[in-house]
Amino acid sequence: MMRIGMVVVLGAVIGSMIIALYAYTLYQPNIIEASHGEPVIVGPIEYAIMLEDVHDGIDDVRPNDRFVKIRINMMNIDTQSATVSGGQFYFVDAADERHWPVYGNGTFGQEDLLRETLQGGEHITRTTQFDVPYNADETYSVIIRPAKEHNSVDLAIVCLTNC
Repeated sequence: MMRIGMVVVLGAVIGSMIIALYAYTLYQPNIIEASHGEPVIVGPIEYAIMLEDVHDGIDDVRPNDRFVKIRINMMNIDTQSATVSGGQFYFVDAADERHWPVYGNGTFGQEDLLRETLQGGEHITRTTQFDVPYNADETYSVIIRPAKEHNSVDLAIVCLTNC
């Protein structure tokens, strides 16, 4: 009787480990690496990101360090509409610190990305900026996460400088 109980418990432990391993691999992010300007697909959107400018802000908005401005070309490769927001992007500096974008709500220009809805096949170009300590000799990258409604586990890392 004791042996049957031991076999049942051992089978339950092994079964739960198999289920946990399956769930872990199912939801493990797919990391895609690219260099600036190269197209990368995250969810239903194809992105191409380029470093556009490093500046000290404008009269009304000054950074703590420097603003690093990126240009984001986006195309919805799906047939249904998809939403893109500035919160999907963050800047990673040489010390592996993440910086969230600074939302200008049009302060930095009409191309400032806050939230866009792209119809199937639609292409749009926007910019966003990050307040970071910038050194031209360092390696910097941008991480693109999918929006919650994209139902994707893809994650892209785009190298911007000194790749």
